[in-house]
Amino acid sequence: MRTVIAAAVSVVLALPSANAVAQSGDAERGERLFNQQCKICHTLNKDGANLIGPNLFGMFGRKAGAAKGFAASDAMTKSGIVWDDKTLGEYLKDPKGRVPGAKMVYAGLKRQEQLDDVIAYLKKATQ
Repeated sequence: MRTVIAAAVSVVLALPSANAVAQSGDAERGERLFNQQCKICHTLNKDGANLIGPNLFGMFGRKAGAAKGFAASDAMTKSGIVWDDKTLGEYLKDPKGRVPGAKMVYAGLKRQEQLDDVIAYLKKATQ
């Protein structure tokens, strides 16, 4: 009986760490996805240009709608969002649903793995 309980506890304790690895994402896959779906509108370089969308350099910890030199929509500026893993994931999953009236024309990333990958890449590329 003790062996069964010990095995069950081991499995339960292993789940959070496996989940944390899954949530960390793969930055290389995220880079490919960014290049396919995001790069046409966004740059990532320090002091990079704004395109159709804002330059994303330094976005983590920044208020939404506050990118230097980019005319964000009133909806984005008034959203109250400060970009972090959670808020970016929510936004990229359903941009129009998360910030109705924002300018971004993008259907969103529906697969959690893709969201995790893009966020991992952006965390690395925008620092």
